[in-house]
Amino acid sequence: MNRMPLAVRRAQLVDAALRVAAQSGVEAVTIRAVAHEAGVSLGTVHYCFHDKDELLDAMGQSISVEASDQIRAAIGAGVQAGLDFPSLLQQCAPALLAGLKRYRQVRLLLLEIATTGARNSALRPTARSHLEQSTQMAYQLVNTLADASGVQFAVDRGVIARITTALIDGIELAWLVDEDDDRALEGFGALADLISGYVAAPSTVSE
Repeated sequence: MNRMPLAVRRAQLVDAALRVAAQSGVEAVTIRAVAHEAGVSLGTVHYCFHDKDELLDAMGQSISVEASDQIRAAIGAGVQAGLDFPSLLQQCAPALLAGLKRYRQVRLLLLEIATTGARNSALRPTARSHLEQSTQMAYQLVNTLADASGVQFAVDRGVIARITTALIDGIELAWLVDEDDDRALEGFGALADLISGYVAAPSTVSE
C-alpha cells in the first residue's frame, strides 16, 4: 500500500463512500464497503476514521448545497429580458426540473442524509447544515428575483424561503419515486404561483 498524507487518504475514502452511497444508498456505507470500493484494507479505513459515524459525517460534509447551473441561467436570462416577478418565477419551474434530472443522484443522496440524520445523531448536524444551506439558497434566490422586479412581500422573506425549501424537497422526492416530469413541472409551477401570492400591496410590506 502506498503511503500518503492522512488528509489525502481521508479524502480518497470519502470519495469511495460517496460512490457506495450513490450506488446503494446511505445505509450501505459501511467500513467494509468503503474499504472494498477504495481498494484498501479495513485497517486503513479504521486508521482514518474512528467509526462508521465519523465516516458518514465526513461524507455528508463533503457535499455542498448549491443552485444548479440551470436555475442560475434561467434567472439570469429572465432578469436580462425584464420579466415581471410572476414570469420570472414561472421561468424557474422547468429549470428546477432540469437541475433535478441532471443531479438526480446528488439530490437523492441529500434527501437520504436528511432522513438518516433524523435517526442517527452523529449525522444530524450534517443534515441540519444541509437544511440551512438549502434555506439560505432559497432566500438568496427569492431576494434576487424580488429585487430584480422591484416587488416587496406581505410576509417575512425567511418564511418564504423555508416554505420554498420544504416544497421543493417534497416535489423532488415525489419525482425521484415516480419520475413523472409533468407532475413535477406542475408542482414547481404551483410553487411559483404560491410565492407570487406573497407579493404585498404597497401598504402591506414585510421585510
